[in-house]
Amino acid sequence: MHFANILIIVAFLMGMVRAASDKGPISVEEPTMVLEIFRYYPDKAIAAVAGGSYFIASLCLFVRLFMNKAWWGLCLPVASTFMSIGFFMRIFMAINPNSLPIFMVQQLLTLLPPAAYLAFNYILYGRFVANCIDRCSSWIKPEKVARYFVISDITTFFIQGVGGGLEVSTKMTNEKLGANILLSGLVIQTLSFTFFMILCAHIWRGVLRDGFLLRREPWGPILWILMFSSTAYMIRSIYRVIEIAQGNGGYLVTHEIYFYLLDSLPLLIGICTYIIYWPTKYLEASSRLTNEMTERR
Repeated sequence: MHFANILIIVAFLMGMVRAASDKGPISVEEPTMVLEIFRYYPDKAIAAVAGGSYFIASLCLFVRLFMNKAWWGLCLPVASTFMSIGFFMRIFMAINPNSLPIFMVQQLLTLLPPAAYLAFNYILYGRFVANCIDRCSSWIKPEKVARYFVISDITTFFIQGVGGGLEVSTKMTNEKLGANILLSGLVIQTLSFTFFMILCAHIWRGVLRDGFLLRREPWGPILWILMFSSTAYMIRSIYRVIEIAQGNGGYLVTHEIYFYLLDSLPLLIGICTYIIYWPTKYLEASSRLTNEMTERR
């Protein structure tokens, strides 16, 4: 699994190097829909590399899932699979730059899956607090964490959808209003996830204050992987806010390399963390230890 992770990341980075190469200006007789939006045609080679990388990551995550029978984590490999399809759709988007259905499907399959990555972290947080440490360490009841944050994400996605719909309007006033609503939704979503990371930092501080040494606890790695993957996801969230804030024709949205470097790669690193450190291993070890201590009493 470690070797597979290295291959996935290396292949992705090699694809980004290709995307960063100077290809010169694109000359077309008639502007296309894709060119009007991105100011470039998606690189088919790097899209194939990205799609393949996510597909391999998905297979590894499915192996972890089935080996451990951790069905609560199904959202992670399923979302990764959909995202890999989204990258492959960029190839067809480059071939058919005026196809609205292809463009819409590609956008949906690359924008929606990250919500499932976050949901996996929310669920893991709840299971960790409920099974490994004092439940009072969390500001929110562990059973309700996933519910609250998923509702928050769905609400912000709805706000972004309304903003996106207004943004494609032909009226200038509606377009500006839509852009502002879309940006507001992204900012609220980022703030919501920031609060989740604060929750994680709070329980980390609590277990250290109580005298626990993470390296000696069977559940110790869970806090590390939660914070590491969440940090990777936060990089992507901040990128999205800045990208939308720059508006159509902004520097980030018109340079493909940043889409892969600051969006796709952090997400890939975040989910690959769970290929190496699948959390049920540590949850079950902690549960066994708790049961043994209970029996001794």
